[in-house]
Amino acid sequence: MELTELVYFTTIAQMGNMSRAAKKLQVSQPALSVAIRKLERDLNMQLFVRANNSIILNAAGKKAVVFAENILSQVSEMRHFFRTYGERNTAASLAFTDPGPYRLVLPFFQQKCTQTKISSLLLHADNEVGPALEEKKADAVICLSLPRKNKKDFESISVAKEGLYLAVPKNHPLAKRKYIRLDKEKNLDLAVLSEGGAYAQYLVPFWEKFSKRHKITIYNDYESFKQAAQQNPQQALVLSRLARRYYQEDYGRILMPINDKGLSVLYYLVYLKKNAECLYPILHWAKTRENKLLNVVRPYANM
Repeated sequence: MELTELVYFTTIAQMGNMSRAAKKLQVSQPALSVAIRKLERDLNMQLFVRANNSIILNAAGKKAVVFAENILSQVSEMRHFFRTYGERNTAASLAFTDPGPYRLVLPFFQQKCTQTKISSLLLHADNEVGPALEEKKADAVICLSLPRKNKKDFESISVAKEGLYLAVPKNHPLAKRKYIRLDKEKNLDLAVLSEGGAYAQYLVPFWEKFSKRHKITIYNDYESFKQAAQQNPQQALVLSRLARRYYQEDYGRILMPINDKGLSVLYYLVYLKKNAECLYPILHWAKTRENKLLNVVRPYANM
């Protein structure tokens, strides 16, 4: 059974005449007759009563035409859905509350999702996530915390780990450590890279606490941080895992994780449930093993 046969069948039923149906469909009458006979063979049932110049549905035909019209209606609806679905999935807007995931995720998607135009937006804090999604400024946001209002309207997936690393010179007393806890050490001279965003805001209370035990200098831009590292080769450096992966610089220092409680966090991909369709390429990445960009913690021997 083919859709063309159903189209011919419903048209003949509507017109009640083979000649008029053929004219409307712009096909020959023999072609219509062949299609109808094939349909009747498939159903093992005669569908019309033929009399003189008219052709009328019999009892079986009246039931068959209801099925045929429903099938054709669903096919039309399906075609419309996927035509508009394709149009919706040609563009998506991603917002970020931190420079770390922004610098790594956006180029990744632009490379992998070539059929989807992905635009970006940087937010200043996590409390802007809900309004950005509800006001359609973004289709999804990668952030540290979920919106507090209307939680039932949102979905979220954990997509990335973030944490801090300490980089020390090879001759530093801590160089042989596998990890370090700043709350167990004293009098370290630390240069901290803090480029803004939600994670930097999250760390403010920690730096206030650690400043009682260590000398801490915070740099808000990478060039100043890099210059300080070059000018003082004995100074210990602190930077986030994602910043390390983005800059890929080597200062001849040994890298180790900082394991103080509360420093490690997760980033979430947050979106409105109703936006799931237009985010298919992004959600596929987030939910499958393709998400190797941020979830895999690679060991670095040096920095």
